[in-house]
Amino acid sequence: MGRSNTTRRGPLPQPEVRTDDATLTRFAGMVPIIRFANEALELPARLRLAVPPRGRKRVYAVHLVLYAFLMASLAGIERLAHLEWLQGDAVILKFLRLPAWPVRKVFSKALAGVDEAGVRALQALLTSLGLHGVAEASSVVADFDSSTLVTFGEPEGAKFGYCGRGRNRRRHHPLVASVAQTRTVFHALYRDGSAFDAEQVVQFFSDARDRLRAAMPAATVFFRADSGFWSHKVAAWLLDQGLPFCFALPLYAGVKLMVSQVRFQPLHEDSDIQLGTLTGELLGMDHRLSVVVIRRRIYDPKAPPPGKVIQWSPNWRYQAIVTDRKDWVPLDVWRFYNDRGDCERVFKVAKHGLGLSCLIGHEFRANTVAFLLRLLAFNVDQLFQQHAEDQARSDDRPVLHLGLLYRQVRFFNAAGRLLREHGRWVLRVSDNRRLRQLWSHYAPDLLARA
Repeated sequence: MGRSNTTRRGPLPQPEVRTDDATLTRFAGMVPIIRFANEALELPARLRLAVPPRGRKRVYAVHLVLYAFLMASLAGIERLAHLEWLQGDAVILKFLRLPAWPVRKVFSKALAGVDEAGVRALQALLTSLGLHGVAEASSVVADFDSSTLVTFGEPEGAKFGYCGRGRNRRRHHPLVASVAQTRTVFHALYRDGSAFDAEQVVQFFSDARDRLRAAMPAATVFFRADSGFWSHKVAAWLLDQGLPFCFALPLYAGVKLMVSQVRFQPLHEDSDIQLGTLTGELLGMDHRLSVVVIRRRIYDPKAPPPGKVIQWSPNWRYQAIVTDRKDWVPLDVWRFYNDRGDCERVFKVAKHGLGLSCLIGHEFRANTVAFLLRLLAFNVDQLFQQHAEDQARSDDRPVLHLGLLYRQVRFFNAAGRLLREHGRWVLRVSDNRRLRQLWSHYAPDLLARA
């Protein structure tokens, strides 16, 4: 007789646990994206050029530690204290070419030890990856956004201000520029907690314009941003540079007063949405500007549509958009600006999936480098997903549109066993139909054919 079956009756098995298997991995699904970053993007070599070795020879090269931190972010590791979960992982150690997994102190020193030239090199690498898929495009739309990273304790550069969760919270206040076509980040500035003024915005816009023109000299560049970036100085600079733009306009008291003079026209498909226009002269702005005003009817005060309330019109929510495209009809301006909503995904995905909101330590430089590495990880993931989709279309296979958070849980964090059999490496994963489908989409050349 065989051993008793305990799956349906009898006591539960009490296995002996042994924590000595060096072939197991918790991140089997990281193999395709690591291979893509190594072979297609040559990321380790480019990081070595950005952060060259200095001084005496170390056990861990700085660029490899930064690369390990980047890949750990893609794996879903949020904080330095959580990095010890990767210690002894067969796939991570083998494919990142590390002799052993670095301790937390090694990561901290590597992040804080990057000098100003290294930060500029990382920003240049971010630009290169961010413009990887649009270098040949005839036009590009640059979306600008800001965010607040809440800090705890008193890290360097943290200041009190409004952070989205209330006032009087210490924060850092970074700025990010992304490409609308691919949603990749091509420029970023990690700032302290102070509010940015018009001169800083102009400088950030100027740097972003220079990066775009250096990579795409013949392309037409459009700028889009929310009302936090708008000012008369910014408008004057954009008009002087001849850059087409579309910005949300803050509803100041003067703007609200002039809204009462707008003759609104309802949309043909939805009469609860109405649009009108104002000239720039009426609002004390340049005559080359035009303002599109949108209002939406309120049916449920507890769930109102987007926009601001004007006291003399309580049944509507208002929004204003300023642009230099006077030849565009109001509906086209509104739809073009609404496409900017996708850029919010950069911070949303990076905060929830890459630990962007988690500070590394007290030093401002360490937090700056960690911020840039996490945005690099975001770009790598966007390019990896686009590469897999393009390959599936060329091979006439089904295309899977999956976000980072989905893939982290169901693919990147899949368990497996890395073995050496008959002179070749074999990665064994569980017998699961859905997991096999993911492997056939992201690494069809590695999947064994039955």
